[in-house]
Amino acid sequence: MKVKLLLIKTYYSFPVQLLLLHFRKYQVLLIFWVILFSTINGGFAKVFGGDALFLAPEYLGKVNFYSTAILGIATGTFIMSWHITTFILHTGRFKFLATTSQPFFRYCLNNSIIPLAFLVCLLYRGWEYQRYQELSTVPEIFLLAEGFISGVLFIIFFSFFYFFNADKNIGRRLERKFGNPRNFLRTILKPTQEPDENALPVSNYFSTFWRIRRARKVDHYNKHYLDSILKQHHFAAIITVGCALIFMVILSSMMDYNAFRIPAGASVLVFFAFLIGVAGAFSYMLQTWSIPILLVMLFGVNWMVEHDLIDNRNKAYGLDYKRKEARPEYSPQALQQFFTRERSDSDKVQTLEVLKKWRAKFPSDKKPPLIVMNFSGGGSRSATWSMHVLQRLDSLLQGRLMPHTVLMTGASGGMMGATYFRELYYRQQQGQQVHLLSQVYPEKVSKDLLNPVFTAMAVNDFIAPFWTFKIGNNHYAKDRGYAFEKQLNQNTDNILNKIILDYKQAEETATIPMLIWNSTINADGRRLMISPLPISYLCAPEYKYPTRQVRDIDGVDFTQYFSRQDAPQLRVTSAIRMCATFPYVLPNAFLPSNPIVDVMDAGIRDNFGQQTTLRYLYSFREWINENTSGVVYIQVRDTRKNDISPIKKTKDLPDLLFEPLFTMQQHWSAMQDFDQDDLINYMEGYFPNKFHRVIFQYVPQYHDKAAALSWHLTSREKLDIANAIENPANQSALDYVVKLLQ
Repeated sequence: MKVKLLLIKTYYSFPVQLLLLHFRKYQVLLIFWVILFSTINGGFAKVFGGDALFLAPEYLGKVNFYSTAILGIATGTFIMSWHITTFILHTGRFKFLATTSQPFFRYCLNNSIIPLAFLVCLLYRGWEYQRYQELSTVPEIFLLAEGFISGVLFIIFFSFFYFFNADKNIGRRLERKFGNPRNFLRTILKPTQEPDENALPVSNYFSTFWRIRRARKVDHYNKHYLDSILKQHHFAAIITVGCALIFMVILSSMMDYNAFRIPAGASVLVFFAFLIGVAGAFSYMLQTWSIPILLVMLFGVNWMVEHDLIDNRNKAYGLDYKRKEARPEYSPQALQQFFTRERSDSDKVQTLEVLKKWRAKFPSDKKPPLIVMNFSGGGSRSATWSMHVLQRLDSLLQGRLMPHTVLMTGASGGMMGATYFRELYYRQQQGQQVHLLSQVYPEKVSKDLLNPVFTAMAVNDFIAPFWTFKIGNNHYAKDRGYAFEKQLNQNTDNILNKIILDYKQAEETATIPMLIWNSTINADGRRLMISPLPISYLCAPEYKYPTRQVRDIDGVDFTQYFSRQDAPQLRVTSAIRMCATFPYVLPNAFLPSNPIVDVMDAGIRDNFGQQTTLRYLYSFREWINENTSGVVYIQVRDTRKNDISPIKKTKDLPDLLFEPLFTMQQHWSAMQDFDQDDLINYMEGYFPNKFHRVIFQYVPQYHDKAAALSWHLTSREKLDIANAIENPANQSALDYVVKLLQ
């Protein structure tokens, strides 16, 4: 009987009743907790490195006491927002709180099952992550934990101090209203009133951390009086939502200053805190009208976006978006009329001149090998791997890698590493003191980019999308695309803070290799190719139908097609970003065409840049065969070839339901490999015994601990990528390249 009685009391205790109520009412608020629990445990957003936002929060480029303290403050803010919102929504069912001295404190104390579970989980996962991923020492981990706990406690104590004062003010107002005790008792005591139908039974509650008290019966209290007390607290709670909004607007306005760029995990938590607060206030004030009014608001916003009354679309920095009458028409017919065979032939002549200047750099009596390089997409993982491969090749070839290279192209993160290495080489050619083999450069290119992106997404994109910056006469939104480029420039000492036109003369004189950034046009899947030189010969295959006079355009030469929109003024960092626009992580860049089209990650169409390279080689096959000893085609990829997941021996119901929908996504990389291997086979026929394909692939030391496809790398992942060059297959590839260039 004692056990049964204990179970009954436990079931009807305030903490348990609150927990069950969360699952019965306003379940949408639990979504935030589900996302957070899933993220820190490597579920939600794992592919983007979402767990790193909370387990390795960076502030001013470092993970330290201050960064975790800020994360703790944000976590405390989110927890208090959860308490405040559910307090507003649920306290009407627990009227006994109005009879306690500190209703909000009692509520929070008994509503802490989920927050405490999250804090324990976050601290445990933080320990694991810092110990085994960031390779931190035990004292360092304890210092980080101390910062986090201090931040959480600071916000909790501050919040309770605010509400304790609110309790005193409410008491003073009631004293002025009722005057003497008899008037007070006549107002609050109405024993004949009907019991509250919405009230939930509660037998006991925690009055302090270590004391349990029996819940007082409130049937004899005036219901309206109890409601008035709780509403006083509700008003005090709603004020905090407004404070959170003001704080986020301040953060967004000051994002250009490093000190105001708080860790991304903290920004996400503050954003969630704001959303929870808004959802609670919205539901509380509008009651049953909340859903209809929300739908009306969504339709209204959609109408304003559709009619360009709200335009927060990301733009490519440097392009002119103002002169709408000058925008080129984007349609199959317009592309065919623009990219004619005559234009293609003219552009070929210009590129042939570049090749001739390249050839003139070598002895006339010995044909040099010609190198083309492709770099796969893969975020910071690919950027870092590309830098390591390029440095090792340049070292073994004693500085002959770049002079022998005529073309560099690819996708996403790989092109970030390639662009950075080429810029360093270019500066070296200009006489600047640049040591290409210094390990400081892989470290710089591997620095975190994820935190500023998610911070800007949470603060600027959703809360304050009206901040802009100016280049020339054009205004651009300060969104996560802006944050990405700004951080990339900071990480690389601003050497990429230039426009693509700055490379034109150096490419024309073959001082540096041609470099083509690729992107995918979202409207039709065509390639957008960005280069300071005219390359329209890459925009269509060369075949000719006897009965078909038009060209089948499958690509767009960005610089020529958008010449009236100042295409040569495009920022190099924007070209990199357009090449590396992974869905949702970075915003699609919209182009000033008619109609407007947007571009996404190059990897959607070709994750290796191989199609661009092979068409280039095919276009100049006769000259290459005549003037070089052969083609060395180097592919730098951050995944292994034929790395296909094992086939399941058994299938469950979700597999049968969803496999047909997601087959393309699951096997996208493998299908690109199969298709491109087939193209390589044909290419070898155009260069008989003179085509050499060499692959460098990132092979993790442990298959299940590969570096994440993300803009954030842990210390362990950076070491793993650096050590991958010592893999036997990569060592053989290095030896082969050295042999070919002897």
